[in-house]
Amino acid sequence: MSLYFECHITIEPVFGDELEQVKEIAQQYKFRVADLLMKKRKEDSEERSQNDTFMTGHSMIYDDLEDRMVQCINELKYNKFKVWRYKIEDIVLDSRKLDTLGLLS
Repeated sequence: MSLYFECHITIEPVFGDELEQVKEIAQQYKFRVADLLMKKRKEDSEERSQNDTFMTGHSMIYDDLEDRMVQCINELKYNKFKVWRYKIEDIVLDSRKLDTLGLLS
């Protein structure tokens, strides 16, 4: 049984005014941009930085999250941001919601 769904959208790294613009776009679709860059590769290449900017969204309803993800990605692309990846995960266990295994007590 699912607790909730979680979506991640990964884009090229952005900073300054571009980061603020990405945060505004993400907020429109109920996503939150992480306060850190995710290091995904050992080194930079001509094609990709070793770091990515990413955002996360949640929903109890899969279709709601997928719709918001699609809209957010289209808005990011419209504003010339490069989207590297998107995924939706089905969360079946999360100790922040409920420590069902009693491992944190």
